Amino acid sequence: MEQKTEKKADGRVEVFIPRGAANEETNFIIGINGKKYILPRGKTSLVPPEVKAECERSQKAQAALDARIEYMLEQAAKTRP
Repeated sequence: MEQKTEKKADGRVEVFIPRGAANEETNFIIGINGKKYILPRGKTSLVPPEVKAECERSQKAQAALDARIEYMLEQAAKTRP
């Protein structure tokens, strides 16, 4: 899901954190170089560009993990008698 990035005068960019499942934390926490960023899920936040990059990397990693788990479950189901 590609979104238009709007850059603000102070260098911050917008990042949208999707809502999680019902049992997930309501905030998305990112730590970069010892500094924590707490971003609300389901809302757009203004963050430094490196925080946006880390959010995107994290979301891609989660998608890859989910795909791998689904693949492994399918393979396990095929081997059951």
